[in-house]
Amino acid sequence: MYNPLNIERQDLVEAKVSFPGGAPKAARVTGPDGKQVPAQVEADGKVLFLAKAPSVGYAVYDVQGGGSAAAKSELKVTDSSLENARYVVKLDANGDVSSVFDKSLNKELLSGPIRLAISTDAPTIYPAWNMDFDQEQAAPRTYVGGPAKIRIKEKGPVRVSIEVSREAEGSKFVQTISLAAGDAGNHVEFANAIDWRTLNANLKETFAFTASNTDATYNWDVGTIQRPNAYERSFEVASHRWIDLTDKSGSYGATILTDCKNGSDKLNDNTIRLTLMRSPGIPPAQNGRPQGYTDQETQDWDTTSSCSDWRDMQATGAKGRPIGRGSG
Repeated sequence: MYNPLNIERQDLVEAKVSFPGGAPKAARVTGPDGKQVPAQVEADGKVLFLAKAPSVGYAVYDVQGGGSAAAKSELKVTDSSLENARYVVKLDANGDVSSVFDKSLNKELLSGPIRLAISTDAPTIYPAWNMDFDQEQAAPRTYVGGPAKIRIKEKGPVRVSIEVSREAEGSKFVQTISLAAGDAGNHVEFANAIDWRTLNANLKETFAFTASNTDATYNWDVGTIQRPNAYERSFEVASHRWIDLTDKSGSYGATILTDCKNGSDKLNDNTIRLTLMRSPGIPPAQNGRPQGYTDQETQDWDTTSSCSDWRDMQATGAKGRPIGRGSG
């Protein structure tokens, strides 16, 4: 494991390992100090384990088939909840995450469920890059909701996860919510696999926090920028890798991290919406101007169109500093 950061790091490692005779049911992983670390073998044969590496350095871990868990797991999972040393996460009947309780802060981080919202998206002009403020501010035309198929996907000493499968407006959504052990568990991870077949629309993951502030802080490659709530001249904005919403009291907050450069909007003091998918509609002809968007008039849905991405959410302490490390 190589660590490019300027601090010592513990993280979850997913390794593809070739075992003689095929993948075992369990694996024994030992670190440079010869001590066994928590590990689990996934259905696809990948080995998951917790590893530490020094600042701007590497550590070598030995993976062997067989063995048992290194220690009693701190992780718990049911078909409606996940828990590790840091968080208790609960799902409601629709399959949405309805509660993220931070045990270290003794605070509930959500004021409402984390929901996938489908909104009408048919800009008046230039749909390839424009969005219209009135459509963005309007209530979503639907939410991805129940009935949901929910199953426990992972149940091990390194990571637990719940998979939620749903459909809405002809599209299919598979969301996996995960918690890890150790320092890797200082964030809640969301992975979305989407078969998107919905037209004249965009899909936003909506985070309603208990933290409240007019301004949020956005990561840019060379620094950060603070932006207020959405207004007509500035609403859908670039988000790059993370968005931090620190409560106006300065005592706590939450950060959304992403491995993609997404657009987003801040609807109000406590709601941030991350744009995941977009298939804008064709504007009507105006003043005799031809539409000219033939690529959008007929869509070929014969093959599956899918998008995979993931989201992290972690709590932040005073002054909005991330607690622990989140991917992204």
